Amino acid sequence: MSKRVSIWQNRLYLYPRPEPLERTRLFWVALGLVTTAVVVFSAYFILLLTTGHSAFGTNAEDLGIMDQAIWNLAYHGELHQTICNIISDTNCYSPEGINRFAIHFEPILWPISWLYYLWADPRMLLIFQTVVVALGAYPAFLLARLRLRNELAAVAIALLYLLYPAQQQATIYDFHAVTLTTSLLLFTFYFMYTRRTAPMFVFALLSMACKEEIPLVIAMFCLWSMVFQRRWRSSAILLVIALAWFGIAYYYVFPHFSPTGKPLLSGRYDGASQGTTRDFLHKYLLDSKHRDYLKILLEPAVFLPVLAPWVMVLAAPTLALNLLSSHEGQYSGLFQYNAEIVPVLIFATIEALVLLLWLIQLGSDWLNRRTAQAEPADSESLRPAQRRKPRLASRLLQLSVMTALLCVTLFSSLRTDYYFHGALPFSVDFHWPQISTRTQLLQKFVDMVPPDASISAQTRLVPHLSQRQRIYMFPYANDQADYVILDLQGDFYPFYGSDAYSRSVKSVLLSGKYGIVKAEDGMLLLKKGLPAPGLSPLSPVQAGPGADLTHALPNLPASLCADTLVSPQEMQQIQHPLQATFSAGNGSLQLLGYDATLNSKYENAKTHQYDRTDVHATISTYWKVVQPIRVSQQIAFIMETSDGQEHLSSTDVPLLNWCQSNTWKPGDVIKMQSNNFFLLHPGSPLYPKGLAHLSIALLPLAQPSSTIMDVQARLHVDMEKSQDGVEVNQNARLLRLFALNLI
Repeated sequence: MSKRVSIWQNRLYLYPRPEPLERTRLFWVALGLVTTAVVVFSAYFILLLTTGHSAFGTNAEDLGIMDQAIWNLAYHGELHQTICNIISDTNCYSPEGINRFAIHFEPILWPISWLYYLWADPRMLLIFQTVVVALGAYPAFLLARLRLRNELAAVAIALLYLLYPAQQQATIYDFHAVTLTTSLLLFTFYFMYTRRTAPMFVFALLSMACKEEIPLVIAMFCLWSMVFQRRWRSSAILLVIALAWFGIAYYYVFPHFSPTGKPLLSGRYDGASQGTTRDFLHKYLLDSKHRDYLKILLEPAVFLPVLAPWVMVLAAPTLALNLLSSHEGQYSGLFQYNAEIVPVLIFATIEALVLLLWLIQLGSDWLNRRTAQAEPADSESLRPAQRRKPRLASRLLQLSVMTALLCVTLFSSLRTDYYFHGALPFSVDFHWPQISTRTQLLQKFVDMVPPDASISAQTRLVPHLSQRQRIYMFPYANDQADYVILDLQGDFYPFYGSDAYSRSVKSVLLSGKYGIVKAEDGMLLLKKGLPAPGLSPLSPVQAGPGADLTHALPNLPASLCADTLVSPQEMQQIQHPLQATFSAGNGSLQLLGYDATLNSKYENAKTHQYDRTDVHATISTYWKVVQPIRVSQQIAFIMETSDGQEHLSSTDVPLLNWCQSNTWKPGDVIKMQSNNFFLLHPGSPLYPKGLAHLSIALLPLAQPSSTIMDVQARLHVDMEKSQDGVEVNQNARLLRLFALNLI
């Protein structure tokens, strides 16, 4: 038995002390290339993220949360936060707030808070995070260099790390301590592999300080080192530290700081223990969303990590947390949830390449032996020269395969960045954040809030107001805060739709508790105790117990809708001018044109070809009142598919709930912009391939949802002649804006 154990120990001893490589001129050239890539990565993402913050592109969850907690730690001595999601998460407990350790155990925030003595600004966190993540290219390079014995291949691995979509998704999504582990864990890997115990402990401890589950990842590292490196003493010590850290976090820190005695986000896992084993497997492992998640992680590296399961097992704790969660963001491939998986994927890619090169060498040696056995006895003198040729051929084959695979992985990573919400300039849907007159107006509203006042603010406004004792993400504490600040054209998260958001805002306006400090261009600043605005006499819905306030119209200043008025200069810039008249009774509205932005996974704008599984659009329409229509109207975007069927795509034009059509003045030109919407709702049956039309209809704003597709409810539409491909479908009372070839 002991002999068998000894045999298996010898077989598993895959990682002895590495043989050093001489630092030749090529090494310094390669290191220079990596440094250049690190500098370019850092400069690009720092500029992108800080500009995005200035353009109000960051979020309450989680830059606002982290900024408030770290600011409180720096200047008030505790990790206190009041920002949470009252709609769809489990992290809200009391408007008085909680300690950050009730949600996550991140002691690394203590040294990070010292940065606020240099510059107390959320952008400091974005800059720090980007630089730390970028530095992970160095251990990726050094580790690949030792394993692949090739400097240029190591440069490719460093580039793969910097381009890896899961890493970039974590980097661009606000600030999270766990995102730092993309770099810290790679340093831990490198020092563990090179058997440098002291720096290995330092980076392992820094990694564990980033989030409560990281000690389990480090524990897996230790077990891996014991099995494959035979490093018993140092690995055992670090294993004990990691398990003790995890135990202290879950059995002391969370019960001490959490008002419920357990992490406030633990409710995300309540469903994992329910149902049969078959239900569990289908729900958490075999359904399409979870399979797609694994594909998103592995596809950039062309699934090479699968060839190194002895490395991929190190990601098991994080994969289990993500796959078992009820929070879809954790297995979407987006956000910070995959940060600690990236180092494992990079190391597994390296090891897969090592395995393939070893198999090539093994096959070459076998072939050489067979060739030697077949040679005649009188060819003995030719063998030394002949032996060098197969070795050279084998080496060339190895280099060719390695080069080809590295090129494919880099291409695959760039391709995923292109299609999957990438942050690179060539990516689909990528738009560089813009500082506009509207963002300047938002900043003016933010500056009007006293620094010591409590406030309930929309998600994108929170990070600009978060350095205060009490701030909430709307709608939390919308009846207690001193101020409420809202952008009616902005991101309505955490609501699932703009109608729910509209109801919530109108309930505040009509509650009698808040009055208007300032209203301009879709921005509202409310203060508790001021006279309430009441209901407009033009409102299509009357307030009262049980009333649906979605389409109610509060009595708001005209300045709120000032930016919907179109100037003559703007009229000249309409992408698709036209003249179509929508009429009801004696009233009529004229559509003067539209702007459209369409995106899909595959698109060819010249031939109007789009991927039918993922087409989304933003449509701006321009209207003129010919004769007022007393009943407020809504805009419906409808897809007419090749099989003659109609499908409702969206009625989501936010300002129509506030700047209703019965308030428009004759002669004015009004711009109404939709929120970005999918032509095919996620989860709906696929549209048939072929020619389809995106059409527009007008119908009463307060139309019941059950009859929203009723043709008789739509306004009549007329147009003298077809313009720019626009045509009228008289039978359906639709105006076809443009055609799409769905493929």
